[in-house]
Amino acid sequence: MIIAVINNKGGVGKTTTTVHVGYALAQQGKRILCVDMDGQANLLMHLFDLNKVYELEDEQHLPTNTILHHASGIDVLPLSYWEADRRQYVKAVQKAAAKYDITLIDCPPSLEERTKAALEAADSVLIPTEAEDFAVNGLARLLRLCNEQNKHIAGVVVTQFDKKITAHNIFLRQIASTFPAYFIDAIVPRSAVFPAASAMRRTGYEWNGKRANAALEAYNHIATALIQQLQGASAV
Repeated sequence: MIIAVINNKGGVGKTTTTVHVGYALAQQGKRILCVDMDGQANLLMHLFDLNKVYELEDEQHLPTNTILHHASGIDVLPLSYWEADRRQYVKAVQKAAAKYDITLIDCPPSLEERTKAALEAADSVLIPTEAEDFAVNGLARLLRLCNEQNKHIAGVVVTQFDKKITAHNIFLRQIASTFPAYFIDAIVPRSAVFPAASAMRRTGYEWNGKRANAALEAYNHIATALIQQLQGASAV
């Protein structure tokens, strides 16, 4: 299964969701590939030394099938700096994904060529969103686009949630009631674990260890929901 992690608004937690759902799935025995399709290379910068990222940037004009291995157990296909057309992007993703159980594509924060390629390559779409006005307003348009392209919607995930903010509670209820067929009831709260882990080039799970963390537990629940969908699709 190839899942595009997509939202045309920036700052909603696409990279964090890709990394941590990927890790949680790997911990449940799945072979996981994460694809960095965003030209900002946030996924690469989250997991790898900057020297490695700069090395990949220097090779941006070369086609790549290089798979990077992270100590967490996640494999990464770095397409951030690869300049190609949509067909080439789709072919590269699907070829690499054939060796894995689940591939997660970290998409750019706009409906640019790379995002369209990711959407074309994907079987399903996972949409992280904040419980805020602008994010919610764009959600209906994004869901409509996915439906127009006959893409299965794996779910809508609310990230960076702060229960102390009144607006967050209002928009959370709005998302859950407006999109009940897609809403995954595993809310990811804001957590200092993510920037701390990224600074160390690790996942939040590795950085946090065995300490309880509500945000990481939410990603465990999201991973379980995706596996259930995968098992359901296999049974059909």
